[in-house]
Amino acid sequence: MILKLIPNTHPILHERVKSCSDDLDRREMSRILKENMFHYKGIGLSANQVGISERVFVMMLNIETEETITCFNPRIVKRYEDDVWFEEGCLSFPDEIINIQRPNRIVVKYEDEDKKDHKIKLDGLAARVFLHEYDHLQGIVFTERQ
Repeated sequence: MILKLIPNTHPILHERVKSCSDDLDRREMSRILKENMFHYKGIGLSANQVGISERVFVMMLNIETEETITCFNPRIVKRYEDDVWFEEGCLSFPDEIINIQRPNRIVVKYEDEDKKDHKIKLDGLAARVFLHEYDHLQGIVFTERQ
């Protein structure tokens, strides 16, 4: 099911998203987000970008293998002080590229489709994608980071 991307002026992109609903079908949500991320040729997609107010996003861990994870109720545990500048784009802002400073390494926690907790260390592009999608759930769009 391909959903329409929400315009960047819509309020849902500028409000913090609350924790996932107890009755959320996590497997279906994961499937929908992955399908839409690949359809729109992204490397990450938050639920609110397609009009769904649930605290979840999908992202590629590895672009070459297209390995993905779906992060429900994500949290940032640690940000290392090794910020780097890098160009970012966003599906909600077509054709806009911005140079943004973010930590190069982070430690995060999230729940998977089975409500199992995960704690992982991310670096490089994977850390950047996680932080970008996490910002969406916080109601922060990337143009606010420049």
